[in-house]
Amino acid sequence: MVIPAGNVYYLSALKGPPYIWRHMSNRASALVALVAVLALGIGFSVRAQRGGRRNRLPENSQMLESIKRLACSFSAATAGVWNEQGSAQAQTKERANGATVTITSIDVQDGTAEIGGSLRGGDNVNVKLAGSTLHFLDIGLNGSLTVITVFAKETHDGRLQAVYSHAAYVQTGRGTTPSPEATQYYGDCVADR
Repeated sequence: MVIPAGNVYYLSALKGPPYIWRHMSNRASALVALVAVLALGIGFSVRAQRGGRRNRLPENSQMLESIKRLACSFSAATAGVWNEQGSAQAQTKERANGATVTITSIDVQDGTAEIGGSLRGGDNVNVKLAGSTLHFLDIGLNGSLTVITVFAKETHDGRLQAVYSHAAYVQTGRGTTPSPEATQYYGDCVADR
């Protein structure tokens, strides 16, 4: 609370010795107002420049957007397993003739594709292109999850790096698993446009 006393104002809300504020001259008031306006102007200018340069969404890869078919092979795999005590462990495997997946009828605009091969069998899946990655997502009726990610980065001979990830735990019915499965395969794909 401010209590006037002539040219001096006492701030009674502050503890300790009374704080005294004297009237500022018109010249000092104008200088403070000018500095405040300049600081705000510079702040907004810097913010506007920074906002124009920084694009939070990466541009989608035109190369991945044009793909209509992929033939993928995966030669290395890592599986997550749980032992009898319940501790998780990772097991890595190398395969000379690894698993294969064929993805056809890829339509990035509609977000659809069909998957077949040694790891999957003729399912329609969701497709999402995000920046330099093309994702294929399948959530099975039994609760399993499969994600295939193809990167806009070549391995050799124009083949694109890819990862096949699968997680499942099916207690009863078709595809029963004795314990939860978590597997990831690493390889590459030949792309047809």
